[in-house]
Amino acid sequence: MAPHSRTRLSRLARTLLVATLALLFAASTAQAKKKKPAAAKPADASKKKDDDDTDSLDEQDDLPAVQNRLYRNQHEFSVGAGVLPIDAFYKGFSVSGGYGWHITDLFAVEGRFYYMFNFKTSLREDLENNFNIPTSRFDELRWYGQLGLLFKPLYGKLSLLNDSLVYGELYFSVHAAVAQMEGGRATDTEPQGKGQRLAFGGAPGFGLRGYLSKYFSARFDMQAMLLYSAGELHVPLTLTLSIAVTTRTDL
Repeated sequence: MAPHSRTRLSRLARTLLVATLALLFAASTAQAKKKKPAAAKPADASKKKDDDDTDSLDEQDDLPAVQNRLYRNQHEFSVGAGVLPIDAFYKGFSVSGGYGWHITDLFAVEGRFYYMFNFKTSLREDLENNFNIPTSRFDELRWYGQLGLLFKPLYGKLSLLNDSLVYGELYFSVHAAVAQMEGGRATDTEPQGKGQRLAFGGAPGFGLRGYLSKYFSARFDMQAMLLYSAGELHVPLTLTLSIAVTTRTDL
């Protein structure tokens, strides 16, 4: 091959090599430029998204997390059993029935009637048998009725063994009460004591309700009755467990 031909080929090779290197450098530079904005864009978007999420959470913090009641009562019919546990001279066992009207989710009115079965304590038997204290010296509650108002500020649900939900409510109550009492303050001149008489007063208390189904619930009530009769104030404590059936306002 002629020398001038080899020179021309050498120049062409160098030109192609330089062009190839230039193209590779240009391609790598363009790729780097393309990747750089792409990397910056997700960072900016992520930051903006985080800011939006934070603003959204701040807005949600101002909103109450409240759900509508699953159970909403209207007319309630109940039967129950209870005790008078703290009197030193007798223990009372009660059976009761009642009706309640739930005006709103917060307020209800109800009336209840209780009949008592009383049993003497060992202390009273000892006083009667060994110290000749007449039976009529000790007063007892025979029956009582109540009419009052329920205020139900707390309603919610609890997880039972991480397996099921239990719905319930806590309420406060205040009732007017009338009762029949018997005995008390017997003397030698009045061995019958005060006999049978009516007592009047009030009964503040509180209660818990657990919903068993759409229509059935169980409730527990604790009340401290204040009864005034024949110049004396009586304060029996009552505990009552009831089963209630209700109609629904959302049906």
